[in-house]
Amino acid sequence: MQLVFLDRLNLAYKDYGYVDKDFEIILDLVIIQKSTFIVNKTKLNASIGDIVILKDAPIHYIGIVERLEVADKHRTSIHVLDFKEMFSIDIPVQSFMGDLGLYLENILLSHFKESDDALQNLSYLSIQRDASVQGELSFEADKIMSLASLMELITKSYGLRLTSEAVYLRGRVTGIIFRISEVQRGIKLKNNYQAIQDLVVNDSSSQMVNKLTYYPKSENVLFKSTIEYFLLRNGELTQDINHQNRYQSVKPKASFYTDSDYPSLLTKARSEMITSKLDHNITFTIRTDNDVIQPMKNIELGDFIEFMNNDQIYDSVVTSIKFNNGFHQATMTLGEYRIKLTEKIQLLNKSVSSATGHVSIQTTGITDLDGGEF
Repeated sequence: MQLVFLDRLNLAYKDYGYVDKDFEIILDLVIIQKSTFIVNKTKLNASIGDIVILKDAPIHYIGIVERLEVADKHRTSIHVLDFKEMFSIDIPVQSFMGDLGLYLENILLSHFKESDDALQNLSYLSIQRDASVQGELSFEADKIMSLASLMELITKSYGLRLTSEAVYLRGRVTGIIFRISEVQRGIKLKNNYQAIQDLVVNDSSSQMVNKLTYYPKSENVLFKSTIEYFLLRNGELTQDINHQNRYQSVKPKASFYTDSDYPSLLTKARSEMITSKLDHNITFTIRTDNDVIQPMKNIELGDFIEFMNNDQIYDSVVTSIKFNNGFHQATMTLGEYRIKLTEKIQLLNKSVSSATGHVSIQTTGITDLDGGEF
């Protein structure tokens, strides 16, 4: 298994090294994680920011060099960020209604293929859109946000998967495809499935928010009504207080809104309650030699899973997959709640950042696929 180093600007070959058995690959939808590889060289023609591609491995992995350290007199430790961090740039955003797959494709083309700054354009990058999902995004006026954060919000709420893979020609890497596709839905997984080991289930200390009330600010001129939204068991929202599919145990939350907030209240409520619904952490290791669940082959980041833990059912999402010192097993995490202090701090910083402006999402047409029960 090789780690190939390529120039970030034009994908020109720079160097390679054979990967030691001591490596860790962490893929995460929720927070920024670093993967670590140790290669059999101390003198590498490589720099911070170079692209690395894992070759001759059972999974696709593309990353960006974050740090190089000499491990000993024969080896170098490479710390790598996921390729999606390439898109951690701030962009202006406007409210949108329509095909969210096309929306993402156009943004990526605008900033990485057709930018006025030639050095920002990546000639080797191809955007392939394999999914079409109708939806609505609502932003406050004059909003700047990270493209990576926008991509995360859309993928979580609309069931779009964003992946990257290398293009080879006669053994050489000639391009990178960034693919927009649909996640799997309808997968059901039980805690007693034989390939699962080391299962740990943690809920956050807060109950899932399933009722949001918005009160008008005193200075409002146009809108002065109190607005309520209720989360239903099927994930939809309603304003019908007597709806039969409401949660019986009510967890309310309230805030004020301005006149400018009013058009996006529904989508703001959906975004907040989806996040609350994923406020748990289900972690387990799974052997990859089973015939049903094979991480990064038939189940990937962003896939929706109904996890049955005794009498409790979690409607969840695969948010992390980790391989450590081999591919014979993987550690999977469902949900957005994190246990480690450093990861909690990252989530807190994200929450503070997102609170500086209103970002809202409304789903209007997601395809539901039957993934089976395991």
